[in-house]
Amino acid sequence: MYRAVFLDLDDTLFDRTAAVRRWAAATLPPLADTDEQWLLERDARGRRPRLELATDLVERFALPTRPEVIASAFPLQLASHVEREAGVRTQIARLAILTRVAVVTNGSGAAQRMKLRRLGLDQLVHAVFISGELGVAKPGHEIFQRALRWSGQAAADCLFVGDDPANDIAPAAALGLVTAWREREPWPAEQQPPTHRLSSIDALEQLCA
Repeated sequence: MYRAVFLDLDDTLFDRTAAVRRWAAATLPPLADTDEQWLLERDARGRRPRLELATDLVERFALPTRPEVIASAFPLQLASHVEREAGVRTQIARLAILTRVAVVTNGSGAAQRMKLRRLGLDQLVHAVFISGELGVAKPGHEIFQRALRWSGQAAADCLFVGDDPANDIAPAAALGLVTAWREREPWPAEQQPPTHRLSSIDALEQLCA
């Protein structure tokens, strides 16, 4: 059993792409399949700067709203479309009984905390480290180090679970944490592989047993 488990949020504890699709259905004009694929490629699973994405949206769909307004509203709007994946809340509840559990995530405090509430995790995890509240972000090491200091444990005794090879797995591994990659896309061949791979969060309980 790991002495502490740190969890990324977007695309680790919920399907962000599904949330983007729901956001688009509620916010944009009706999309053809090609438009939806274009949107997902431009969004790049959240890696694209929001203002760039908003500018592309305005140009493609001739939206009357300024890109700055769309970019500012997007995080909370997206958070309102987050839905639970089966088994995730149960898995985290069981894990939180056995060890210390914290969420370590990039994003705004308001949006990320809304996601946690919608997932039913806000009262289950023991701590939350959000880049927008702390002023430090992944892949920088400081946000991981803050979680480690909170846990009071050695890095080698802690597990980090995330979906992003560059922002999650690489910096966690560099600090000596055990890593588990939540598979959402092919692993980049040029990067050192994670300690573990998870096809779903359901596998986390067995990994931590």
